[in-house]
Amino acid sequence: MELIVSLPGNDVQLAKAAAGAGADALKVHMNVLHEASGTRFGSFSEEAPAVRAILGAVKCAVGLMPGGAPDALPTREELLSLEPSGLNFVDIYAHNMPLWFIDLPYRLIVALSSFDGFVEPPYYTTHFHWPPESQRNRIAMCEASIFAHEEYGAPFTFADYRRLRVLQEYVDVPLVVPTQKAITPEDAQWLKRTGTGALMIGAVVTGLTAESIARATAEYRRAIDAA
Repeated sequence: MELIVSLPGNDVQLAKAAAGAGADALKVHMNVLHEASGTRFGSFSEEAPAVRAILGAVKCAVGLMPGGAPDALPTREELLSLEPSGLNFVDIYAHNMPLWFIDLPYRLIVALSSFDGFVEPPYYTTHFHWPPESQRNRIAMCEASIFAHEEYGAPFTFADYRRLRVLQEYVDVPLVVPTQKAITPEDAQWLKRTGTGALMIGAVVTGLTAESIARATAEYRRAIDAA
């Protein structure tokens, strides 16, 4: 199970803290109000210098959440301009993703904003082989951002765990579980034991400072490696 750190700000020191403490990957943001941290991330022109600085400062994979609405996204040319700097993946809600994202040269993580128990929508959202002759799923992973904002930070329960386990069975790619709820390092071990593809820790469990991010990342790293 991979450990991804969703940074609460596009800041080199935060990125170095997470990468140095054992993160497999980092996620940065643009064009969105990040609900968990309360951070408002600006436009491509505002955030790109910091993103490029982060890409140059760490050796682990770095991906981008490019925006929180279809009309608030970087252009194709802007996104492609990050390729020489080493951008590895983009992570975007399925209902916000334009079709041209399919042709971007990045790993594609598609996020679901809800799960009502019906299995067909998650499967067909994440089952997209392109080009057809390749027999390769264009979607790399699925982020399960399925909890309501009013539940952020609440304890992670058995019911939550089983709900994610059902979803994991029916998506067609590895599942990324973000810490919208307060998933503990011990909870993370249960997620790993049952095949979760990645845990994405963010502000709910990491806090907002370089010190707290390094401490939390190291704790989750040890727990995941020991499971």
